[in-house]
Amino acid sequence: MKKSPTIYQTMAAVCAAAVLTAGCSAQQPKTEKVQQTQETATQAAESEAVSENRSTGFPFTFAAYDLDGTEHIQTIDKVPQKVITNNQSSTELLLKLGLGDKIIATVLKDNPTTDDLAAAYDAIPVLADKRDISKEKVVGMEPDIVVGRVKSFTPETLGSVSDLNAMGIAAYTQEATRMDQDVTMDSIIEDIRNIGRIFKKKEQADKMAEELTARLTATEERLKNVEGEPLKVLFMVNYQDGTFGGYGNNASLQKDLLTRLHAVNVLDKGGSALSAENLISMDPDVIVYVKGTHNEGADQNAVESMLSNDVIKSVKAIQNKKILAVEYNDLMGGGYRTFDCMEALADFLYPETANK
Repeated sequence: MKKSPTIYQTMAAVCAAAVLTAGCSAQQPKTEKVQQTQETATQAAESEAVSENRSTGFPFTFAAYDLDGTEHIQTIDKVPQKVITNNQSSTELLLKLGLGDKIIATVLKDNPTTDDLAAAYDAIPVLADKRDISKEKVVGMEPDIVVGRVKSFTPETLGSVSDLNAMGIAAYTQEATRMDQDVTMDSIIEDIRNIGRIFKKKEQADKMAEELTARLTATEERLKNVEGEPLKVLFMVNYQDGTFGGYGNNASLQKDLLTRLHAVNVLDKGGSALSAENLISMDPDVIVYVKGTHNEGADQNAVESMLSNDVIKSVKAIQNKKILAVEYNDLMGGGYRTFDCMEALADFLYPETANK
């Protein structure tokens, strides 16, 4: 006959079950606590990273533009480490801010750079002429960002802004080189401040911007009492056997520069097939001859050739020998060297105001 369990056996079994159940219950809160602790630590780390980014100006959002003015919003979360520049003025700005170690490639220079930057500039690999640079070369180098003039951001050259963005590459298009709207000397200062923020060089960039603002104010103050009609200026390029090119009022940065110098551009729209008859008709008071890498052969004797050409000797600028040679990057580059050009032009146009 099978015995029934005693009351003691029954109680022992209940207690054992209770102990097992209690053991499982005890483990669950411990696991949840560890998980909660891990989640809290992760959230704290993320919060700290966000806080650190914000304290250093990141994420930073800005707009890049196509030639037609189409806007592309760019957001960067940290300082770009690999940079390609597509013109001389942006390269020089980065070098001036101590960012040469981040430039992995650039394009052929328009003119010699300044002595203080020459060695660092020449150490940067050159991809191509800015007119011939290709999207494939740029993308193949895997930059974090491409910086430079708007005109080079096209599908036919280094790639449009959207092309680069699609490959995970950011773009900064210099405000001073935009062609869809009028820009001013202040646009150069805006570029400097923006580059300072992108590369965590805000203090140095702001100081540079303030110095340029002071120079702009000083030049305008110097010329404030200039009277009479604005001087008529021609921006000439590539003079050869009586023919030449010119930069017109559609170059809005240079238009703003002349306005501040109490002068006007005699050429409404830029062109490359102008003649002696055109020059005589415009009759500028001053010719600013723009020298560049692409026209070195013509540039060597351009001024002397103009002065010895009897066909154009009636032109005021020729009669009075008011021809000033400047470098392309100084006048047309859209960078900080344009302020050097501004002061040189002020001296040349109104020598009586010098040192006043």
